Amino acid sequence: MKQKNPKIKSSKCEKHMEQFLMLDKRQFLHFSLCVHLLCCKKCRTQVRLMGLAEKKIAEPLFIPMPFSDENLIHIMKRIYPDFDPQGVCPVSFSKWIIAGICLISGFVIFALLDTAVHVSTGMAVAVYTVFGISITMYCVLFIISNLDFFVKKVESIKPLAEHLG
Repeated sequence: MKQKNPKIKSSKCEKHMEQFLMLDKRQFLHFSLCVHLLCCKKCRTQVRLMGLAEKKIAEPLFIPMPFSDENLIHIMKRIYPDFDPQGVCPVSFSKWIIAGICLISGFVIFALLDTAVHVSTGMAVAVYTVFGISITMYCVLFIISNLDFFVKKVESIKPLAEHLG
């Protein structure tokens, strides 16, 4: 009984594996490649391992790490030795809400006074212009100081828009 030369089988396997790797995802396999994969255990195993590796790579990376304030402070001190945890202000929207309510209340109060007292047109335009500039500056400062929040919101909306569009 003749044994096949392993070099011949190896070169055939290389050609078939090269042919397999040149295929696009979800593309049908050529008949000769199907026959070879059915007959060659080594190539079948490689194709299966590549499929498993691709599936594993496509999964999101999850590294569980318990974050506490002490861990975060320790990480920041390793990155930036001069880091001062006392200099970090807690995030609070209460000051923004109070300032917004004050701006809107001032606008409403002046509108009520304008109808009751009949302020001159020039004065009303000047006050409304100041209120408009104040509200615009309030919005700009709010967005700039919370820019990371808005960037994350926009990035989370982009995949949805691409999916719908």
